[in-house]
Amino acid sequence: MVDHIFQAVGAPLSRRALLARGGAIGAGLLVRPSTSWQSMLGDEGKILVVVQLSGGNDGLNTVIPIEDREYAKRRGRLAIARKDAIDIGNGRALHPSLSGLASLYRKNRLAIVEGCGYPSPNRSHFKSMDIWHAGDPSATDLRYGWLGRALDASGDSAPDLAVNVSSRSPLALQGEHYKPISFRDPSAYRYVATKRVSNAFEKVADVPARDANPVLAAVRRTADEALGTSRRIRDMALAYDTPQTYPRQAFGSSLRSIAGLIAGGLKSRVYYTYLGSFDTHAGQLQRHANLLTQLDQGLVAFSSDLERLGLSDRVCVVAFSEFGRRVTPNASGGTDHGVAGPMFVVGSRVKGGLYGSHPSLVDLDKGDLVHTTDFRRVYATLLDDWMGADSRAVLGAPFESLRFVS
Repeated sequence: MVDHIFQAVGAPLSRRALLARGGAIGAGLLVRPSTSWQSMLGDEGKILVVVQLSGGNDGLNTVIPIEDREYAKRRGRLAIARKDAIDIGNGRALHPSLSGLASLYRKNRLAIVEGCGYPSPNRSHFKSMDIWHAGDPSATDLRYGWLGRALDASGDSAPDLAVNVSSRSPLALQGEHYKPISFRDPSAYRYVATKRVSNAFEKVADVPARDANPVLAAVRRTADEALGTSRRIRDMALAYDTPQTYPRQAFGSSLRSIAGLIAGGLKSRVYYTYLGSFDTHAGQLQRHANLLTQLDQGLVAFSSDLERLGLSDRVCVVAFSEFGRRVTPNASGGTDHGVAGPMFVVGSRVKGGLYGSHPSLVDLDKGDLVHTTDFRRVYATLLDDWMGADSRAVLGAPFESLRFVS
């Protein structure tokens, strides 16, 4: 919303010109969506952290059906040796780089949802990611994301309700009315306006507070909120000091930033971050191992930090990728775009274990795993059971909860 206002106001305007443009601005500021269901802010303490594994994570080497003979047979030189894999029971093992997550699994703090995907899968990175972000496999409306729609329905216009810690603002957080805050480094975050936009807001600030025009008041309020939020975020990030060691790469830094903002008392309900480079068409074994090490160390450090702060009961983390990889390796020591893959849900309020079922390694669809769990069931569980929202209103259809959170 704030972005739209800044774009709309952008020239050195007189007060009269500003008000003349105020109709469009006021529509976004003064008209909030009506809702007949429980506000998403009903349980104010709950926080969702979304981790996007960009590029298409190889789920078959992440959560391994280690007792299925077809695995080693079909994976060939890319198969993880049984002696190296981390056995978690029930015929499953985790990649050797995921020792920390294996420990969380044994503590019942990691839920693994197997075979996640959607009907008529798309193997394009961009299209499939849009589908996951929108929560709409039919791809009929890709303007708004699943969390953006939930934030719209909450009726809360606070600019810090959702925070994206990266340079790319995800579709998942985009609502018709709500727009997320985005930054890569919170310690350097500040509202940056062009001279023309700043000039417009200076004119707004010069108008006496007693001016009763509702559009002008809304613009003034939004500008104040944006500037105040940027200062709070910057101060929290600079003040955060933790003994917890995070991975030095960008992913670890983003999780450290999120922990600092939660510890600082930011009221955000949703945080979003990325770990990329999972498009392993060549040289997969070492590349994939390195990426999973970052994922493992980052999530374990984040979980430990929250526990140290006494905040672990408030936070749930979900990790997903736009698709998995094909079952059979290619000639370059990698795997090509596939379909189904696992999702991870981490937290002290998570009911750890395996959910869904692992796709068959025999009954394939053109060489790909066939999804066994609609990813929207995971979304529905998070919306209904964690965030206190109405998943049917957000997703447009009912999806049965997997009941992996308490």
